[in-house]
Amino acid sequence: MVARGPDEAAPARLGVTVTRKVGSAVLRNRVKRLVREAFRLDRELFGPGIDVVVIAKDGAPTLALSDVQAEWAAVRGLIQRRRREALTAARAVQKEQGP
Repeated sequence: MVARGPDEAAPARLGVTVTRKVGSAVLRNRVKRLVREAFRLDRELFGPGIDVVVIAKDGAPTLALSDVQAEWAAVRGLIQRRRREALTAARAVQKEQGP
């Protein structure tokens, strides 16, 4: 999920959710570390002004860092489109509310 962040100039922020269905605490923490590292390495993919929420699914513990990066690369266009939509919607709301 991609949403507008608190400030358009602020760097993108990441939230990661991993349920118990994914596995033990060790596996869940590994998934979170992988996602955070992939986010850190591909920060330019997200751009400033947005919040990104990743919800890990059952197969997540079997992924490597390169797999996470490949998944994000595969949906690069979708991420960028959702970012534009979130920022555009935020600007429209600000115009309606006025100064």
